[in-house]
Amino acid sequence: MAAESSSTNQVRVMLWSPPRCLSTVFQKCMSYVDGIQIINEPYQSAGANNPEIMKQLTEGQGQESFNKFMATAEQQELIGNLQEVGWDDSVCTTAWVKNLLEGQFPGKKVVFAKDLMFGIRGQFHMIPKGYKHTFIIRNPTKMTISLRKNAEIMFPAPEGQQFSLRMLPPLFKECYQPLLQLIEYLKENKEQTGDPIIIDADDLQNHPASIVRQYCDAVGIPYNDSLLEWPAGNECVKKNWLVSKMMLQGDRIIGYYAAAFASTKFLPSKPLPPENEIPADVIEFAKFQEPFYKKLYDMRIKP
Repeated sequence: MAAESSSTNQVRVMLWSPPRCLSTVFQKCMSYVDGIQIINEPYQSAGANNPEIMKQLTEGQGQESFNKFMATAEQQELIGNLQEVGWDDSVCTTAWVKNLLEGQFPGKKVVFAKDLMFGIRGQFHMIPKGYKHTFIIRNPTKMTISLRKNAEIMFPAPEGQQFSLRMLPPLFKECYQPLLQLIEYLKENKEQTGDPIIIDADDLQNHPASIVRQYCDAVGIPYNDSLLEWPAGNECVKKNWLVSKMMLQGDRIIGYYAAAFASTKFLPSKPLPPENEIPADVIEFAKFQEPFYKKLYDMRIKP
């Protein structure tokens, strides 16, 4: 049954993000909203079952590296709070995700889904009905520095070569254009009216009370100051997350959720390192993304 008919009072929100933009720590914050259901990166999970998406994600020498990563991830044992959680990725297709998101969540006051854009590119017609779509962004240089650390593990350089972001498939360079395209799609198809709901990671870290309160007000989630602090650890996953088992297994290798799980609040953002200490490939990627980021930044919720 579609989302509109599941509950007239239930709030449904999608948060879209490029990689490494603090979306998971923000989602952990939202995990402590009373009566919430969290759905973590379902379209990203579905992308692994989409041949066209996988072709773009593993173009060139990335295919062999990604296959090795996936094989290693499948062998990871989930422990503690992560045991017996996670959906089977073999059933996760884009249509399955749309049905999941539009399904009923009885007893829940809020349904909050967070995702990256990789798994939904070219398939905007498959986004769920009945959701308010929101966005989180981050300074491109900060985002790319963090992305580089993870990508070097997932896509290691061939033996005897030094890793560079230039080795990655072109898809990884296009982090902000898809957000602008989705905003335009929502507008053209009258899926959402009014100004886009966008938050910036630096604003979130430096002015958490203001940004979280304004975000909650914009989407209809009840705000409370208690949302600004939470317990360290991953108990929230077992409590109210729906999440891909493979994503959790991959985290055991790369640790892309590690900082979010360890967090207890939003910490002030750190300044960028001097430019002469930033790798040339990071500067190149960040400069490419800067104009697209700036368009989104100008539309953001301000502290």
